[in-house]
Amino acid sequence: MTRYSIDPDRRELIATWGTGEGDLATRVASLPAGAGTSVLLGLARALSHLSEAAWRTYTHPASAAGSLEPNSEGWRREQERGRFGEVADAIAKPNLPSGGAMIVSYSRLLESAHQVGRTLHDLDNPELTKLVLAEAATELAAVENAELGDLTGRAQQAVLLSRENASPVQVAAANRLLEQDPFGSSELFSQVDPTAAAVAAAHWLAAAAEVTADISGHDLDQVVQEADNIEALPTRPPPSSSASSTPAPPRTKPSPASCATPCASPTACCPTPTPCASSSTTWRRPSPTTATTHPTSPTSNCA
Repeated sequence: MTRYSIDPDRRELIATWGTGEGDLATRVASLPAGAGTSVLLGLARALSHLSEAAWRTYTHPASAAGSLEPNSEGWRREQERGRFGEVADAIAKPNLPSGGAMIVSYSRLLESAHQVGRTLHDLDNPELTKLVLAEAATELAAVENAELGDLTGRAQQAVLLSRENASPVQVAAANRLLEQDPFGSSELFSQVDPTAAAVAAAHWLAAAAEVTADISGHDLDQVVQEADNIEALPTRPPPSSSASSTPAPPRTKPSPASCATPCASPTACCPTPTPCASSSTTWRRPSPTTATTHPTSPTSNCA
């Protein structure tokens, strides 16, 4: 989301947002000389809330809720996203207190816009209102661009937000970046959103596991488990359709005495060995000094 702040020395309203490589800032408007700091901070706070509500429609799209039936979560999200066109009117003509009461919108987006409008009403500066309306339009356009997979300009802040479902355009962009650098370039963190990057990385992990399984002759699940033994994966893959429905017992760290080779220190130990084809033998992972190809015979490297 875009964060708004006040520069009290220059009397300016400032907007800042992240890009994955650092933050950018821009001057939104000059502020009235006679306005109090508290009122100006209220304007900045209301604009920040407006941005937060707008970007929530991006991170929580209706399509990720499952159902669009009336009064469902998906329906409420769809209604909120559809109120983008009402934001400008809410800022220009906000709900004001009348007779000791005030109408408050159920929509977080619209109520934030009304709060911005009420603060501008108190400041009573037409030029400032005009500039804030332009800023709100810029912020909403950034959300719309991010929804289309275009993370340039103000929309680049989407690289810091986790979306509930991945954009196909962003997944394709992440796949192209991983094709250029399978280990992940810096652009992966500054040009695509995290959800799309994670989906693309899972695609490449699956492809690498399939290639390794074909070359080694081992089962795909066993390849992934052995890779996890060598260097722990941040997530555990779901069981394949061919796997047993009985959950595997949790892995425990073996004691130094149970290692295939002596440990370097009391705190260092080998990974848990993977079962061999024979039920009475155990396959041992080759040491770093041996060849990286696995033995073809299930008993040639077993205890």
